[in-house]
Amino acid sequence: FIEVRAATQDEYLDYFLEGTLCNVIASDQPVVSKLVVDRKGSHGLHEVGTRLYSKEPLAIVTRNDDPEWVDFVNWILQSLIEAEKRGITQKTAHGMHTTDVFGEKYKDMFVNAIGAVGNYGEIYSRHMEKVIPRQGLNLISTGTSGLLYSHPFGSPGEASHGREEGGTLDKVYERGYLKCGILVRSDSGRVSNETQTKSTFGKEFCYALSAATFQDYSEETKNKKTKIFIMNTTEGLDLINQDEVDVVSLVTVNLANDVTRKLSFSQPIYYDSEEGSLALATNQDDVQWSSFIYWTVNAIIYAEETNITKSSSSKMPLVNLFSPQHRLMMKRVIKEVGNYGDIFDRHVDNVGPRDGLNMLNSGSGPQLHPVPGIFN
Repeated sequence: FIEVRAATQDEYLDYFLEGTLCNVIASDQPVVSKLVVDRKGSHGLHEVGTRLYSKEPLAIVTRNDDPEWVDFVNWILQSLIEAEKRGITQKTAHGMHTTDVFGEKYKDMFVNAIGAVGNYGEIYSRHMEKVIPRQGLNLISTGTSGLLYSHPFGSPGEASHGREEGGTLDKVYERGYLKCGILVRSDSGRVSNETQTKSTFGKEFCYALSAATFQDYSEETKNKKTKIFIMNTTEGLDLINQDEVDVVSLVTVNLANDVTRKLSFSQPIYYDSEEGSLALATNQDDVQWSSFIYWTVNAIIYAEETNITKSSSSKMPLVNLFSPQHRLMMKRVIKEVGNYGDIFDRHVDNVGPRDGLNMLNSGSGPQLHPVPGIFN
C-alpha cells in the first residue's frame, strides 16, 4: 500500500471522499465515524470497521496531591457504571444506596449523581451513540469474559526528577529489601481457604516488585530482597500506614478499603469468586510508590498481551520516569517472573483453571466492571 499524509482533518477526509489519493483511511473513531464522514458528503457510501488498532482509553484526570478528591471522583464514576449494571436510571435514582464514607454532607452523593445525569449507558446514548455505536470495551462486563487489559505506557523513556527523597520507593531501595504482606483472610474476618491457597500466587507479585526495584535481584537473591509477611486479619492493612510493610498483596478492592483505609490499588491481579477483585495495596499518600506498583503490574499484563516472555524480556520498554536505577525495571520484571500467563500457569494447582474475568481482554470484550462497595 501507499501511505498518504494530510495536513488537516478536513484535507484528510477530502482525499478519501474524492477517491483520487486514497480509498482507505485510519484515525481516531470520532474522526472516521459514519456521522462525521456523512456530513462531509459521503452519504452512506462508506463502511466503518469494528477492529481497533490502538489503545486510547480516556479518563477523568485529577491532581495527585488531594487523595480524598481523587477517591470522590473515582467513586462517582463507579456509581454511574454500577447504576447501569443494576438497571437504575435517572428516573429511579432513589434506588442507589447512601454512604457515609465521605461524611454526612455527602451521604446522597450516588443518588444525586444518577439523578443529575443518569447512568453510564444513558450518558453514552445522549452524547456518543450516533458518533460511535457502543460496543466492545465500552460495554458493562457480565462477568464471563476477560478483564485483564493493560493501559498504554505513553512515553516512559522521558526523564523525570528521579526517586522522591524520603518516599517509599527511596526507602525500599536504600534499605535493600522489600517488605511485602500477603493477606489471607477476608474483610469479614473469616478465613478464606480459596485465598489461602492463592498466597503463593500473591507472592509472585512481591517478587516482581523486588525485581523492578533492585538491579541485583535474581532467583538466588529473591528471598533476601523480599521479606514476606503473612497477614491473618484485615487489621494488618493498617501496618501499611505504620511503615511496617511497604505493600500488601491479595487485598480486596472496594469502597471501604479505598476510602476508609486510605489505600491505593494496582490493577487487579486476580478476580476471586468469594471476595471479588484482589490487588496490591499501598498507602495512598505516596503517589510515586503507588504509581511504581501500578505500572509494574501493568507491565506483567502487557507482556502477556504482546507475547513477551522471560526469554524475550529485552523487548519490554525502557523506563526513565523513576530514576536511572529503574530504567530496566520492566525488562527485569519479565526476565525474573515472566508475564501474567506464565505466573498463572505456575500456580494453576492453587488457583484453578484460568477462565472468566482472569483472561485477557483482547480489546473486543466488555471492560466496564463496577468496583464493589456501593451496595455492600
